Amino acid sequence: MTGPGLTDPMQLVVIGGGEHARVLIEAARSQPDLWEVKGFVDVHPNEETVRRLGVPRLGSDEEGRRMVTGGVVLFALGFGGLGARAARMAAVKSYDGYGARWATVVHATAWISPTAHLAEGVFVSAGAVVNSGARVERHAIINTGAIIEHDVVVGEFAQVSPAATIGGAGRVGRDAYVGLGASIRDHVAIGDAATVGMGAVVVAGVPDGVVVVGNPARAQGTSRG
Repeated sequence: MTGPGLTDPMQLVVIGGGEHARVLIEAARSQPDLWEVKGFVDVHPNEETVRRLGVPRLGSDEEGRRMVTGGVVLFALGFGGLGARAARMAAVKSYDGYGARWATVVHATAWISPTAHLAEGVFVSAGAVVNSGARVERHAIINTGAIIEHDVVVGEFAQVSPAATIGGAGRVGRDAYVGLGASIRDHVAIGDAATVGMGAVVVAGVPDGVVVVGNPARAQGTSRG
């Protein structure tokens, strides 16, 4: 994807300026022909992000929404994690109301099959693999070193944490969360808004909204946004 001059990188504005934003910004910068990071918007100053990466804070969401009308800026969600699920959805709904366009950001060291599909707003971090025929839907996160095997579907707003593995033809539901180092057996479905705990080994389907932990994974309550 390139800008109006066909060879110019697109300007990217990151919504949020904290820890996850720094990872996303560096991923975008790994593809300098694609992206020029204009800065981030956040109600907080996030001085560490400004200092470490040399990117400016452009203001709060009010300034961010004003940029939408310019038409040449794309946006990316710069916050994630188990506690950010509802906030991510709310931010997208708010910016969508102004007609925002969303970037699909992929770190240069990730491998994406030519037959895989990444929807708008997806972020794929360093060293991740998205294999043949897999689909990653809007605003999902595939984090560092995660493996999305062939024919997997990762739903909208789902988050797959670092070093997690989703086996072939599996499904991760909308707004589901798969924790650090978790393993999902092939052809197993994780329900919408379900949570798979860190290091869990999932060998059977997980219903919507259920939290599973352990090896083999067992239910331990229900998810919270």
